[in-house]
Amino acid sequence: MNSARLDRALKILEYLGHHQEGAALKRICDDLAIPMSSAHDLLHALVEIGAVRLADQRTYLLGPRSLVLALSIVDAVDLRHISRPFLIELCEELNENTYLAVRSGNTVTYADRYEAGQTLSVVMKLGGPRPLHGSSVGKLIAAYNSDLETRLLNAPALEQFTPFTHTNRAELRTELANIRSRAYSVSDGESVEGIIGLATPITDAAGVVAAAVHVSAPRGRLASDRLPQVLAAMSRTAALISAQLGAPETAVHAKELPEIVSSEAQRVAATG
Repeated sequence: MNSARLDRALKILEYLGHHQEGAALKRICDDLAIPMSSAHDLLHALVEIGAVRLADQRTYLLGPRSLVLALSIVDAVDLRHISRPFLIELCEELNENTYLAVRSGNTVTYADRYEAGQTLSVVMKLGGPRPLHGSSVGKLIAAYNSDLETRLLNAPALEQFTPFTHTNRAELRTELANIRSRAYSVSDGESVEGIIGLATPITDAAGVVAAAVHVSAPRGRLASDRLPQVLAAMSRTAALISAQLGAPETAVHAKELPEIVSSEAQRVAATG
């Protein structure tokens, strides 16, 4: 196999890794700009060696050999191990609980937590799914992953957790676009009234945002003058973790405080 065919095969595997629901041949060809005949031959070869499997006659998914390889890579580059010192340092700097949130299939969950010891604190359960539309981490990771965004916006119903939960799809679409623009997410009482959640994106070596730095606290501790400072510290932390993961330099950008202050002024004005 020449290098061009090998590159196409790897692109197909990466594509299926980001589309865990599977994809048909035509969609793969259209999205990756690969000729139909070439993609068909490559997929046939990948199915033969167990790197890809057919869920039915049309839908391709990652096969067992790819999953074993993925688990081996995860073991070698443990996101929790890499992020731990940075999250601990952030916890000590802010004196607030800090979390590592990760994408898990079609949901987002907390994979790690560091507690600051505040008398009144927000302690989130590890391993439990977070709503994509009603949490800062859910909105952020959906904003950066088009398949999750599409699934969210096409969901038959969006649960109303509080009076502030985004359930209007047009407003939610705008919110996700704004999150991508400002590179952070804010949830103000959207899953629990009186609690503000913040999230900043962690980018991996493939340029994918599948994890986030998260902080939650009572609204009184994240007043308008302190919130931008917290976000700036979180943005620096996420950028440091991303760099350790080998993220492309163009994808790693810590937001500076003046930029966040400006973004927050616009966000608050838009929300009334």
